[in-house]
Amino acid sequence: MTDPPGNAQLPVRAADVESAVARVLPHVRHTPTLLLADDGAGGGAGAGPAARRQSVVLKLEQLQLGGSFKIRGAINCLALAPDGALAHGVVTASGGNHGIGVALAARRFGAAATIFLPVTAPASSERLLASLGARTVRGGAAWDDAWALCRKEAGERGALAVHPFEDPAVIAGQGTVGLEFLDDQPDLDALVVAIGGGGLIAGVAVAARARRPDLCVVGVEPQGAASMHAALAAGRVVELDAVRTIAGTLAPRAVGENTLAMARALVDEIVLVSDDELRAAMRRLWSELRLLVEPAGAAALAALWSGRSRRLADRRRVGVLLCGANLDVDAVLG
Repeated sequence: MTDPPGNAQLPVRAADVESAVARVLPHVRHTPTLLLADDGAGGGAGAGPAARRQSVVLKLEQLQLGGSFKIRGAINCLALAPDGALAHGVVTASGGNHGIGVALAARRFGAAATIFLPVTAPASSERLLASLGARTVRGGAAWDDAWALCRKEAGERGALAVHPFEDPAVIAGQGTVGLEFLDDQPDLDALVVAIGGGGLIAGVAVAARARRPDLCVVGVEPQGAASMHAALAAGRVVELDAVRTIAGTLAPRAVGENTLAMARALVDEIVLVSDDELRAAMRRLWSELRLLVEPAGAAALAALWSGRSRRLADRRRVGVLLCGANLDVDAVLG
């Protein structure tokens, strides 16, 4: 698999994702795909005949170990750590999913893990992290604040800090889910992927577009946390004044330089979805398919069902990544 010439200067190449496969796959689940029965799933109100003929394939990555794709990047990052780098432990900041992935990966490599959580992270995530043997520290109103505390401790302790979306090894690890999707569904002509910090879509897009240059890649962000959309419009990383969305795992105030560069080169379009659209997609996934996902996990399908994408209307077989299922169980079950 060879990168197109224009991608030669990107921080992560298709070959990086290919090499991550051997490191990542022995430690993760090969998650299944599911053909959505509703042939009209690609069109919202006013959708034309092309949308009604569209078929949609779901990648059920919410069934991954830890409830999301995040373990893939964490495994690849720790596997590539220099000798002795894990001796002082692993630290990161997370709204939940990345922390769980790092805690699982650290346990596989016999390293101690400390996870910095923003104060808004659900208590259920904190309990799960503790059950995985991780130490948790709460601090900061948003992920960005927790990351600043994480970096401070990493410097003081000499621990390995694992960035959830800017680290090239993490990006390459996340990209393995895209290759797995195309291995199982080689006739897809579009992929729809949620964007938080952009690590997932960066890894998926660089690998998928190298294999299929004609593939359409559409990203999705919440309207209240559209940091990649803002960065692409400005031509630089932009820090949002605030983030307001129920999709807490898609809500850093800013993306990174690496993920912005890759999105600029590889992503065809970004669709913004409302919290109401996220809730509606979650309800529909449960009522029609008995699939329970978190708001971020429903984002890609919410975008497709909105009919708002200009690039997907003429695509015949669209792959949609359901990326996570870590709901706040306290809020759901009481």
